[in-house]
Formats: sequence, C-alpha cells, structure tokens
Amino acid sequence: MESYENGSQAEPTVSPIALLKRYDRLRSDRTNWDTMWEELATFLMPGKVDFITTATRGTKRAAEVYDSTGIHALQILSASLHGSLTSPSTKWFGLRFREDELNEDKDAKDWLEQCSKSMFQELGKCNFSTEVAECYQDLVGFGTSALQFDVKTKDAQFDGFNFRACHLAEVVIAESEDGRIDTVFRKLKLTARQAYQKFGDDAGEKTLKALEADPDKVFEYVQAVFPRELKGEPAMVAPPHQRPFACYFISVADKKICKESGYYELPFMVPRWAKTTGDIYGFGPGCVARADIKTLNSARKLAMKAWEKSIDPPLKAMQNGILGKIDMRPSTVTYVRDMNNLEPIVNATNWNADQLMLGDVRGSVRRIFFSDQLELNEGPQMTATEVQVRYELMQRLLGPTLGRLQSEFLNPIVERAFYSMLRGNALPEMPDVLQSQGSDLDIEYVGPLARSQKMEEVTSIQRAVDGIMQLAQVNPEVLDIVNVDKAARTISDRLGAPADMLLGDEQVVELRQARQQQQQAQAEMEQGQQELAGAQQVADLEQTVNGPVQ
Repeated sequence: MESYENGSQAEPTVSPIALLKRYDRLRSDRTNWDTMWEELATFLMPGKVDFITTATRGTKRAAEVYDSTGIHALQILSASLHGSLTSPSTKWFGLRFREDELNEDKDAKDWLEQCSKSMFQELGKCNFSTEVAECYQDLVGFGTSALQFDVKTKDAQFDGFNFRACHLAEVVIAESEDGRIDTVFRKLKLTARQAYQKFGDDAGEKTLKALEADPDKVFEYVQAVFPRELKGEPAMVAPPHQRPFACYFISVADKKICKESGYYELPFMVPRWAKTTGDIYGFGPGCVARADIKTLNSARKLAMKAWEKSIDPPLKAMQNGILGKIDMRPSTVTYVRDMNNLEPIVNATNWNADQLMLGDVRGSVRRIFFSDQLELNEGPQMTATEVQVRYELMQRLLGPTLGRLQSEFLNPIVERAFYSMLRGNALPEMPDVLQSQGSDLDIEYVGPLARSQKMEEVTSIQRAVDGIMQLAQVNPEVLDIVNVDKAARTISDRLGAPADMLLGDEQVVELRQARQQQQQAQAEMEQGQQELAGAQQVADLEQTVNGPVQ
C-alpha cells in the first residue's frame, strides 16, 4: 500500500550530500537536548534510553530506577490528556464554516456533521489511539514529540490512515520564519530486505549487494521533508513533484537519493509542551522535575542500602579479636577469637527524617505533573460535579499548553484527515449550496475538556433564563426579550449535540404553522360545538316555556 503523496518516481532535483549535511548540522545542534533526554528517559521511560548510547535489544533498561513516582506521574498526566483531548470513545472534534450564513444552512451543516463522523470513524479504524498515546508520553516527559501521519491507498483509492509515533532520537526539525515547524528529517534503520521492499532497485548499490548474502543487514536512510518554493496556490490534485512539501529518501551508505515524492500537507506533527524564545525543541514537566526525580532516585537507592544493613547488619569486633578483614556487606561474618567481642554495627540512620525528606520530594514531583489535582475519585461513585471539577482544573492548569497542542498537533491532524479524504472521494457529496460557493472551515473541539470549557456559557444562559422567568411572574411581557430558539440552539451546540438532532429554521416554521392551524381548527370546532350546544339550550328553554308543539 502506498500513500497518495508518494506517487511515482521522479528525477532527483537536489543533492543528496547537501541533504545529509543539513541533517548532520541539525543533529549536531541538538546534542545538548539529547543529553537531557537520555537522562530523563533513564528515570521516566527506560525503554527509550538510546539518544546517545545505543541500547541492545532485550537489555535490562530499568536497572537504575529505584523510585517509580516520576513514571507513575507521567502516566497519569499523559493518560488524562489522551482521554480529555482525543478520547477514542467520544467524538472530540467537529467542523464549522467560517461564514455564519452557511452555519445556519441545514444542508451545509449536516454535510459537515457527516464529514466529521466519517473522519472520526477512520481514525477509530486505524492505530491512531495507540500511537497518539505514546506521543503524549513523550510530550509530557521530554517536552517534544513526533507523530507521522500517512494516508494509505489501495488500487488508487483511499484505504485509511496509518500513524507512527517517532522516537525523538531519530527526528530533527527546523522552523520557518514565523516559528512554525515546516522541516523534518528522520533517520530510518532498514534491513536490506526491508529497503528493497520499499525502494526496489533504487535502494542503493551496497544494499542490493547485501540482499542475497545478508538480507538482515541493517542500513541507514534519511527521510527529508521540507517545503517547496512553489509559485501561486497549489492545485487540489497535483503530481508529487508539484506538491507543497518535498520528500526525499537518501541512502547514507551510498549517498544516493532512493526516492523523491511530495505531500500536500506536512506529514509530521511535532507538538511542544512549552518553548522559550530562541529554542526549537520544547520542555515539559519531565524537564522541570528532573532535579527532584534524580534526587528522589538517589535517596531511595541510599535508603534501600541502609534498610538492608539495618535488617541484616554487618558485624563488628574488637581489633585484638579479629582473625581476618572486616566485611561490611549485609549477611556477612567477620571471624573473631572471642564471641563476646562480636556485635552488630549500629545503624545511626534517622528513619523519620528520611521518610519526611522522601515525602517532600515525591510531593514536589507529583505537583509538577499535576497528579494530585488530576487524581480525583474516579470510582463508580464519581459524580457529574466531580467530573466537571476535574476538567475545570485541567483547563486552568494546562491552558497555555492546550492552546499550543491545538495549533501544533490537533489542528494539523484534523486538517490532513479532512483534505486527504476529500481528495480521495471518501467524504459525502457536497450539497448544492457548497458547490456554488466555497467557504473556509474552522475546527471545533467537542471532546470532554472542550465541552467543559463551554459549560460556563451554558450555565450563564441557564441562569439568565431562570432569572427572567422569575421576573415574568411580576410582568409577563419581559419574556418578549428572550430569543428562546437561539438559546436552545446555543446550549445544544455548546454541549456537543449532533447537528441532525435539531430541526432547521424552515422546518420549525412549517411545524409551528401546522400546529397553529391545528389549534385554530380545533378552536373553531370547539366554538361550533359551543354554539350548537347554546342553540340546543335555547330550543330546550323555549320548549319548556311554550310547551310541546301540538
């Protein structure tokens, strides 16, 4: 399966040596970050300790971890982000037209609703949830993460999405003038067999030689994605070499371009937790808590040694009673001539003070990762109020970070998903109103956290209506100022209700006219019945007064 963007082979237009030199330069500029990330990975994500040192597969990577407070706190925060922003069980985004008139058009609004449902279903079918969960962990721990987003095809037709959480050790980035990431280099390690499957005869001379003799021999390749200098607006459907982003695969061993292609959108999402002026890579809670995590780990290591000696202490004896060298290890014996001179070495550790210090450092780590604030009662007794409090806390604590996540992570994912499905004819047919006039789209997030942010507006509307209803008891005419339809639609929209749940304005008018006509007909019928009953009463009265007709 190939991506839409990969297309056919094209003649290389850039120097492979120049691309490799640029990669090496960007990689060199990141050296200081690699040192910090490797240290963080040691205590937070032992499986990713290979920024500087090359880890052997199957090695025991968590041997130096003596305290899991940081690991647990990282998992809580990353899981909270995953469930609140991109929950796999709840639709977390929608689409809106930038023009308000189109948002009032029921056909156009229903089309957007169907498009967002189709996109959410495709994201649910692929590996998006698992890969994005790993990205959140990298984001919390390292402050930067990378996600590759590819579009699959089958027989030249759209065939779904594929995501890959990239290890930061294999990715380097560069920013544009406005501070947006627009260039990504990624180093791949492929066996000769894998390289031939991907590039065919263009895999490189050294790779092809090893294909038969040693098909599992590993070769390095660099994928370079950067913007092209195109004149004018890019076409909706264009050949690979005319798309806004160029993509080159270079064989490091042969200094040769193996494949040239192009993308309509940048296929890498590289969000940053926070960023300082002048830096490209971000920093996150893991970077802030690094000193406390190292202190906690060292203290726990020393405490474990002290506990071991206190439980199973080494022994001491008078010098003239010793037969050999004193052994200070736990469970050891130093031989003496006189048993009366053999005593355990007294441990002078103040355990209360040690525990107090460890508790303070653990509390600091948990506060940095917002663990205490996010760990509310999540059992079956958790009330709706507690849920709302949790999301309000996340909104206040993570406000700046959430804004950056939307612009650097969520928005590019939704935009790429929409346009790739639109190009692949995988979305419902546009209504006539959109075919005759175009409009820009805005992304609207409707996940649990986004709904929590909008609950304040819903609460304000409800309080205002309640207050007006109280005033209406004094003067009913005050109800004339309330646009009840607008209030109901606003509340439904802010709560994330499906667009097709509400009737359009024309349907509402027709329904109310039909109801009014029915009520009028019923009133006329009741009036006729009353008149008939009145006439009957008059006739009965006349008969009573005048007597029966002879």
